[in-house]
Amino acid sequence: MRTPAHKFLIRLACAGWLGSVALPSFAQDCEVGVDCPGFALGAAYSGDLRRNTTGGLATGNAYSQMLTLSADWRNETLFSESTLSANASVMYMGGDGISAEYVGDLQGLNNIEADSGWRLYQVWTEFAFGNRSHTTLRAGVLDLNAEFDAPETLGLFVAAPHGIGTEFSQTGSAGPSIWPITGLGIRAAGAWDNGFEWRFGVYDGAPGGPEGDDFSHIHVSSEEGALTVGELAYSSDRVNKISFGAWSYSAEFERIDAALLTDAAPQTGNRGFYALVDVPLGSVGAAQFDGALRVGAANADFNPVDRYTGLAFTASGFWAERPDDALGIAIAYARLGDPYRAAQAFDGLATTSAEVSYELVYSTNLTPWLALRPGLQFVQNPGADPALGDAWVIGLRFEVSKGGAWQQAARREVPGGPVVGRVN
Repeated sequence: MRTPAHKFLIRLACAGWLGSVALPSFAQDCEVGVDCPGFALGAAYSGDLRRNTTGGLATGNAYSQMLTLSADWRNETLFSESTLSANASVMYMGGDGISAEYVGDLQGLNNIEADSGWRLYQVWTEFAFGNRSHTTLRAGVLDLNAEFDAPETLGLFVAAPHGIGTEFSQTGSAGPSIWPITGLGIRAAGAWDNGFEWRFGVYDGAPGGPEGDDFSHIHVSSEEGALTVGELAYSSDRVNKISFGAWSYSAEFERIDAALLTDAAPQTGNRGFYALVDVPLGSVGAAQFDGALRVGAANADFNPVDRYTGLAFTASGFWAERPDDALGIAIAYARLGDPYRAAQAFDGLATTSAEVSYELVYSTNLTPWLALRPGLQFVQNPGADPALGDAWVIGLRFEVSKGGAWQQAARREVPGGPVVGRVN
């Protein structure tokens, strides 16, 4: 049985981290701002075929796809020692949902799974204040996850929670401003010479149209409020990335267990935090090993998942003939909060305390323009529903790109976010 909350969570299935990557693209054979007088066009295509072999909702195959069209502009001459740049991109998503239709998991197995149709993804302008200040200001239709809670080592994996944590991507009345439904926002960022970076953003608190499916519905509402997020990050030769972020909604929300309370008036306080430690673990010969740990928390009074933990290990460069190949294993743990479980029990629906998903993936570039990513996934307690059996899923992702750009993108990859397909 699916409640309205389930349908909402399924819509968030596709939320995610496409913006956190340098998208593989067919672009002009020149450098923006140098040979192309500041303008370049790009296109990218990703296809994903997955099969649920056992457990979950049903066995079956699901194919999903994503086409991205983008334009970039950059100018370094309008202002002394400063740079003005802009980006516009649209996407077409389509196909089946492995999580929504076959597995029923709550975190998402395929980070390009989304409702079919064209969407306006991003349109923004950014001003860089010069080398001395290391400060930039960006405004427009933005993907929050393009810069906040953006992974490094975790980007190898195709499961959604390894792009933006489940506890963050589930939040808000329509999800945060992340792929595939983005909204208006403004972001300031800067860096110091010691490796530390800071960023702060304010985003539409309820992006998308009334049903969250308009191509370019942009609005600002004082009732829906804003989402603010800040992050401090550090990187160096010895550290891939260490970061800490916090977020908060200004709007009031109905408690998730309102049916159990005598006074269920909407309240403020929908907030949380996340932290990431991503470091090299060493090398053996030419092989490089990396590990990443991400944790996050959200207020259990307003959100189904109140705690999330992600862990990943990768190995790359282990094959001299194929230096860009990489192998990885990752775990995603999402715990349901007590208020949500109590509300489900009140409705006569049983839940387990958590869902855990595992992913084994291998990435390889067959040619300079074609990359493959076969993988195996296992979901324990799909959707935290005791009625669903554990699921085994096999999959193959392919990506068409130009030159050697894909491998860099592969470590920070395309969309994701929780599919929360069946949290009773």
